[in-house]
Amino acid sequence: MSEIGRIFLLTFAFVFINPVFWLVVLLVFFQYRRVANLERAMFGRVINPVGQQVLTSLGLGVAGGFVVSAVLLFLGLSLEHIGLYFIWPVALLLLLFNPRFLCFSYAGGIVAAAALLARFISGKFPHLARNALLAGLVEINIPALLVLIALLHLLEAVLIYFSGHRGSSPIYLKKPGGQVVGGFSLQRFWPLPLTALLVTVVLPSEAVGVSMPEWWPIIKPSIQPGLGEILQYAIIPVAAGLGYADLALSSSPREKSVYSARMLALYSVALLLVALASQAYPPLAVFGALLAPLGHELLIVYGNRKEFARQPRYASGEPGVGIMMVLDDSPAARAGLKEGDRILRVNGMPVNSHEDFFEKVKESYFMVLLEGTRGGAPFSVVLNKGGFREQPDPDSLPVSRSRADLYRGVRLGLILVPPAASTIYVEVKKPDLWKWLREKLAWNHR
Repeated sequence: MSEIGRIFLLTFAFVFINPVFWLVVLLVFFQYRRVANLERAMFGRVINPVGQQVLTSLGLGVAGGFVVSAVLLFLGLSLEHIGLYFIWPVALLLLLFNPRFLCFSYAGGIVAAAALLARFISGKFPHLARNALLAGLVEINIPALLVLIALLHLLEAVLIYFSGHRGSSPIYLKKPGGQVVGGFSLQRFWPLPLTALLVTVVLPSEAVGVSMPEWWPIIKPSIQPGLGEILQYAIIPVAAGLGYADLALSSSPREKSVYSARMLALYSVALLLVALASQAYPPLAVFGALLAPLGHELLIVYGNRKEFARQPRYASGEPGVGIMMVLDDSPAARAGLKEGDRILRVNGMPVNSHEDFFEKVKESYFMVLLEGTRGGAPFSVVLNKGGFREQPDPDSLPVSRSRADLYRGVRLGLILVPPAASTIYVEVKKPDLWKWLREKLAWNHR
């Protein structure tokens, strides 16, 4: 077994000289840069540094990829006849519809269902079995495909639990009823270095490498050796990526990521059990093919509905102004202000609105006395209006009063709970499949 471990570690190390892996890292960089550009567009500065985000994700991705690679080796899961050449085109097609559908659960579930349909058609119409497309689908090892989907999502659940809340971006969101509330956009991306197995049929005299135990592999390959032949496995370096996107409106980023991680872990374990059981009882593959995409979609729909239905965590309506986020290394952070604080008075004068708050702060010189409540108890701090790096100067920019106040808050290191009628916000639009199809298939007439 020590020889197997040495081969595994050596192959895993080779991932880091694989150009595909660094291409995935580059894609992760671009995703975080896109998030940073959105932060700059709304708040005038980057809230979460791109380099720090990429390095954190890279470290967690390497650790997670190592664990999953070891599990794949233990199970003996081979990528042979797993249908990747069908999955990627389907995934890219789904990406055109909505970025969140770029996920193995959707593409893999669709391909697994297509494989089951191809087997049914081939059984009813044997003369069609010679078709290359049908033949390729028939050869797909559905249990192995479902196991791969389950393991990747189980790893994603672990990564979300430990880091899904990190680097969350504050947003002002307009709800369907028109109210603008504060929230956080949770977006994390992880590059995964992986090792995978490929199986071939060889003669015993041609076999090289290390003999494996009799019980191995746990996941049986679809390739079966002929008389006088044996199966030979090879470990190869591959690369993949995982992503997580969510909204925290009625809960904190940490609470939301923990909830999402637990639900995703339950989904992954259920799919894994169905996949393993379908080896012994093939009809269960039908349930697994449906569970992969529909179960994942149900998690998202239920989670979003729950998040939007509850009372928003960061909404106006109470006296004073609420604090949604305190930026690191800022005057507000040095003064001891915290997320969830509500400021009621500035220099002893009551505060009735955002404009009122910033006007009173602007009238002060360097030191500002802020009084309010924290967790129901009164508190007071002295805020030094000293400089804050990378801040916009609202008085020198051609912006509206609302955006100028937003920038003033950033100068202090504060992201405040937005007014209900704020003119600065983003909206979440539900994807319309039929509208998308009509737009893509429409003819242009002169």
